Amino acid sequence: MRRPLLAAAFMLAFTAPAAAQSSPPRTDEQAPVTRAEIRELIEAAQATAKASRENVNYSRAVPDLLFQILAKLDKIEDKLDKVETTLKAERASSQKKR
Repeated sequence: MRRPLLAAAFMLAFTAPAAAQSSPPRTDEQAPVTRAEIRELIEAAQATAKASRENVNYSRAVPDLLFQILAKLDKIEDKLDKVETTLKAERASSQKKR
């Protein structure tokens, strides 16, 4: 009893969107498209393409910049480690002298 009910529910759930997609559009709500609207759509598509290109260029450049920053931070960290070890050695030698 449960399986036929579930099968019917799934069929109903999947056929409703299919029926909605297969119905033809209403012509009374459609207005003719003017040349100005088409021109605006083309300009919007061009602006979107330009923004996409800029985004791709940005995504290519950012990892390179981050890599350079991280490399410099590693160098600074190495120098700080050297300074710390030198200070520890000097403190240890000064304490031994006392």
